[in-house]
Amino acid sequence: METLGREVKQQEQKKTNVRKFISMGKKYTDITQLDATILCEFVEQIRVSETYTTDERQKRVKIREIEIVYNFIGAFDFVGAREQSQTAQDENSAKAGAA
Repeated sequence: METLGREVKQQEQKKTNVRKFISMGKKYTDITQLDATILCEFVEQIRVSETYTTDERQKRVKIREIEIVYNFIGAFDFVGAREQSQTAQDENSAKAGAA
């Protein structure tokens, strides 16, 4: 029972954090230039990996991963979110076509 209560509190905190992030984003709907103030409001930290290569035959091709950790919501997987959105759209289209 205690675990369930903790999970509910965590979910409520996540909702609150998302609301704060969205509210903050609404302040900056028309930004034309990113400055230090805006960056500090949105970003908690930026993590940059060491460079590496995936193909030893092409040593000149270097890869460096960058992860942005946002205030209130943490790191956000944009690729995963895009894929989820596309899947949901595909499912809705299939349902609409079947109706």
